[in-house]
This record gives sequence, C-alpha cells and structure tokens, in this order.
Amino acid sequence: MPAFVQIARRTAGLFHPVAVAGLPRVPRGVALLALRLPWLVPVRLRWRAAAGGLGLVIARLQAESSVGAVMQSLGEEHGNSLRSQLGYGRDPLECARAVTLANRLFRIRARSELRGESALVITPGCPWSREEWWGATACGVFSRYEVGLTRGLNPRVRLRYEAKRTRGDRRCVGVYSWSDEGNDQRKAE
Repeated sequence: MPAFVQIARRTAGLFHPVAVAGLPRVPRGVALLALRLPWLVPVRLRWRAAAGGLGLVIARLQAESSVGAVMQSLGEEHGNSLRSQLGYGRDPLECARAVTLANRLFRIRARSELRGESALVITPGCPWSREEWWGATACGVFSRYEVGLTRGLNPRVRLRYEAKRTRGDRRCVGVYSWSDEGNDQRKAE
C-alpha cells in the first residue's frame, strides 16, 4: 500500500468520533491530545463532561446500593472504552495520564509523572477537600473510579495510594505500576 494512502487513513482516523458513556463525543485526535495534555481541555468541555458523568452516576445509583461500586464500574467502562477506541492504557504512564485527565474534568489540579517503571498522579488536593462535609468515605468513592478506570485501561496495571489528604498527608499520590501478574507476563514476552 502506498505511503500516502496510509497517511490519509491515519489522518482520517483522527477525525473519527470517540464515544464514552456520559462524556461528550470528541474526535479521536482531540481525545488523544487531551489525554496527553489535560490542561488544554477547555473549561466548557470539562463542565459538559462533569455534568454528563454526574448524570450517569445518578442514573446508575437507582439500580445499585453502593456508590463506590457504581463509581468503580463506571471507571472500568470508561477505561474499556478508551482502550478499545484509542488503544490507550498500554503502560502505567498512560493509565496515570487518563486519571490525570479525569481529575482535571472535576477541577482537580493533578499532574502525572514517571518514576522508574512506575507512574505517579500527584494531586495537591481537590477543591472540596478542605470542606467539612468532605471526608475519607467520599474520597474513597472517588478513588474507586480511578481504580476502575485503571483496571479498564489495562488490567495488568495496579493502582495504590502512597499518600492521601484524608489520611492526613499533605497531598494525594497515586502510584501506577505493573501488577506482579503483569511483571510475570512481561518477562515471558
């Protein structure tokens, strides 16, 4: 196949819309750019995504009794969708970047970085973490979405929290690394 045909197909693919439940449809190229550079996502789009996500959570709570279970299953669904439509989540850093974008949608100033074979999502605190009504339970529910998103993107990547504001730490730090099972599989390849 000629090179210009391959380039044309790849370019056309960037305009194919990505559909993730509860989120606005955006072209594939925009979704990949947002995952790579989440601070570029316009505020208007963040609000549309947050409002749609909240509506989806409320709709699912009617059938479920556990908010945490709803959030985790929604995260897994979103992760599976991103993996199947964008091929995203190949390594811990890509999973961390997806969680960083999810945090940014809710006005949480998270950033991701690489540390050895692990990736970190560092959050100085969400806008409501200093409110009296916020606490460990609410934070745990939000964290379950992050766990589900990571699992949906790549079941071989594990998320654990090195620090959390609700435990008295100065900031939240999520560590994304290969699970032991993932390390065994990677060594065999």
